[in-house]
Amino acid sequence: MSRKLGVAGLQLLKSEDGKANLEKFERVARKTKASFPWIDLIFTGEFYLQQYGKPDWKDTAEPIPNQLTDSLGELAKKLKCWLVPGSFLEKVDSEVFNTAVVFNPEGKLVAKYRKIFPWMPFEDTAWGTDFVTFDIPEIGRIGIIICYDVWFPELLRTLAWKGAGVILYPSLTYTSDRQAELILAQAQAIMHQCYVLNVNTISLQGGGESIWVDPEGHILEKTGTHEAIITNVIDFDMVDWIRQNGSIGLDQVWKSLRDSPLKGKFPPYENLAEGEVFKKLGKLKAQKSVRDWNE
Repeated sequence: MSRKLGVAGLQLLKSEDGKANLEKFERVARKTKASFPWIDLIFTGEFYLQQYGKPDWKDTAEPIPNQLTDSLGELAKKLKCWLVPGSFLEKVDSEVFNTAVVFNPEGKLVAKYRKIFPWMPFEDTAWGTDFVTFDIPEIGRIGIIICYDVWFPELLRTLAWKGAGVILYPSLTYTSDRQAELILAQAQAIMHQCYVLNVNTISLQGGGESIWVDPEGHILEKTGTHEAIITNVIDFDMVDWIRQNGSIGLDQVWKSLRDSPLKGKFPPYENLAEGEVFKKLGKLKAQKSVRDWNE
């Protein structure tokens, strides 16, 4: 049996009207599935369906599941499709997480991922601690990261180590580091020999430029800053072939990692806080001046 998966990414412009965003997402998702019946999974960017509170952006955080996620589960059931509708502010006791959710084609909430690396010090949500994957039966395993997570190769390495052949990567970046993120998406795909599929929400400040990369780093899709529907077919058998035979038939990185006498005992991961690199670093905070680099 073929282990291919049809995936669609919805790069949409987020308005300040939460109801309108939901209606647009539902309409575009239905149209996408109707136009491309072979689509198995639909996802969109970070916070596309999340309304920000005023004056505190965390005012609208809710426990998950809630009324909105229940309605998204119903949509997944109607579409008979896996659905990853971006991320939401999830309230857990006194903490608020940036959380992505996954629904299966029966409409069941099957996975929640809490962003491990919030964009500190600008994004003051709680730090997640769990590495999350989910399985498409008889097809393959998928991991999830959110936005700033892509800057941390340890996170994607762990998801690939857990067997993920695809990393879904919803984001909401409108700042000038977007070009660096596009490079990071390619680099992560190459290093971990997996697909990296990014959809970047378009906000009123900017955004877009989503990117999909295959396990050898080839760009499959790259959008502009306009709204777009991205579709492609993911091949889990190709992931396995590349990991077995090497990128471009040459670089068998997972076997080298396994067989190295280091056996994964890298000093940064055994004694992280003792690293020389940390000794000149100040607190994790927004600097008031670019000259206050070591305070």
